[in-house]
Amino acid sequence: MFAVNVDARRTLAVLAAAFVAFSVIVVAAQPVRAADFPQNPRNDPFYAQPSPFPDVVPGTVLDSRPVTIRALALPVPIRAWQVKYKSTDTRGRPIADVATILQPLVPPMGQRKLVSYQTAQDGLSTDCAPSYALRTGLSLPAEELALMIPLLAAGHTVVTADYEGPDSQWTAGLNTAHGVLDGIRAAQRFAPARLNGTATPTALMGYSGGALASQWANEIQPSYAPELEFAGVAAGGVPADMGYIARQIDGGPLSGVYIGAAVGLSRAYPEIDLATLLNARGKAAFAEVGKQCINQFSVGQAFRKMADYVTVPELLDVPAVKKVISENVMGGHKPGSPTYFYQGIFDELTPIPPVDKLVASYCAAGVKIKYNRIPVGEHVTVAVQGAPGALAYLNDRLAGKPAPSSC
Repeated sequence: MFAVNVDARRTLAVLAAAFVAFSVIVVAAQPVRAADFPQNPRNDPFYAQPSPFPDVVPGTVLDSRPVTIRALALPVPIRAWQVKYKSTDTRGRPIADVATILQPLVPPMGQRKLVSYQTAQDGLSTDCAPSYALRTGLSLPAEELALMIPLLAAGHTVVTADYEGPDSQWTAGLNTAHGVLDGIRAAQRFAPARLNGTATPTALMGYSGGALASQWANEIQPSYAPELEFAGVAAGGVPADMGYIARQIDGGPLSGVYIGAAVGLSRAYPEIDLATLLNARGKAAFAEVGKQCINQFSVGQAFRKMADYVTVPELLDVPAVKKVISENVMGGHKPGSPTYFYQGIFDELTPIPPVDKLVASYCAAGVKIKYNRIPVGEHVTVAVQGAPGALAYLNDRLAGKPAPSSC
């Protein structure tokens, strides 16, 4: 659907080659047997919420198990565990989230370092959770695991959380940030990973939905997890202002993203009274979308206008909705760590004006920001073009090099 330039193709080829080579070094790949296929999170007791919920601090590991990571249903030669841990949702209520911890088979020569990699979870069902997709190897976008592989090859431990939580509160900033930060706490505390607690050099990375999760965690870290310290954050294709994005994509080929985000935010903020805001057609559409991942609702709801689903002239002008949107615009908190942003000038899903504004606000607050505005490509291809710079930035920060700044 989109043209990929030569540099993007070369980068993708390098990442793919690294991924394939790494996957065949140690084990002869065997297809997953039906008996080994993991249970869906809806039916897997490991994902169940504790009842009663134990009185423990956020980030406490509640359960764990070793798992096999697969790509295209073939096992990848790495050590991996799933950990269930305590977190808190948008309202601060206790929930149990799940994260996957990955490590290279050969430990690093020096100190273990941790990268929290946020996938573009982008879904409204636990079927979309990265912990499940990583075990099946069938639904996680290939470039996500391909970007984790260079981190593992560098000797880093990787943790990737199901940061939307058990209710899949997609695009809800606080819930997402809590899931990421408590996943890092859990990884640092998980004894089999042999990390050095909060003294572990730690960085964050994510693109698109993963950038939303990474940067919200960066903003909330000083208040929610002050004991954590991050060497740096790399975030690309940043959804800095969901209201701005919604107005841009409503009724177009990406309108399903707007509808899906509305479902996710309504779960986090019940003051968005869907019972009165939606008409019969809207209620049916939201119920259907609420069971889907982005690859489904982005197609099924393409070219739909929100006005056809609601009982008001403009959903984004409803006071309760305006308040929720304003609370979920990035820039309301000073990030705790230096950041590398990479953003396509012509990104059609996460437009650049809100990102420019966000970078300016961070710079004004004294945060060290390295900003790479990429002049060629759209949302998907920029993910590939920007990956080498993001990986280099994180490796430099984890090596202790001073953070650069474009401010």
